[in-house]
Amino acid sequence: PDTSGNATPLQQNLEKLGGRIGVIAIGVCVVIFIIGVLMDRTDPANPGSPSWLYMILIAVTLAVAAIPEGIPLCVTISLSIGCKDMVTKNVLVRKLAAVETLGSASVICSDKTGTLTEGKMTMVNLYAGGKGFDVEGKGFDPTVGKI
Repeated sequence: PDTSGNATPLQQNLEKLGGRIGVIAIGVCVVIFIIGVLMDRTDPANPGSPSWLYMILIAVTLAVAAIPEGIPLCVTISLSIGCKDMVTKNVLVRKLAAVETLGSASVICSDKTGTLTEGKMTMVNLYAGGKGFDVEGKGFDPTVGKI
C-alpha cells in the first residue's frame, strides 16, 4: 500500500536523504570503477584476472558499504529523547511519530479538557493583544467568516 500521503515531514526528509546518498554512492562507485580500469588494477590474489572484473567487485562493495544502516537507529533514539522530554512536561504521547509531528507544529489548539481533536474543531473566540474577538466561519474554509 502507498503510505506516502501519511508520511511525516521527518520521514519525507529521511527518504530524500536516502535518495541523495544513493545517487552520490552510485556516482562515486562509477568513478572508482573507471579510474581502477584505466589504471589496470587487478586482484592481488589472482593477478591473471581482468581489471574490470576486480573493479566491479570493488565498486559493488563500496556501494553496499555506503548504505547508512545507523540512520533509523539515530532517528529512533532522537525521537525517544523527545518523548522523554515531553513526558517531563506532562504530555502523553502514544506513538513515537507524534513526537516529531508535535515538534514541527507552531500552533496547537485544544478544547477545555486539553484534548487534541481530529481536525474537527472550529475557533469561536480569540483573545489577542489584550482584546477579545468573536470569530465566525464554516469549518476550515478561510473565505467564509469574519472576526
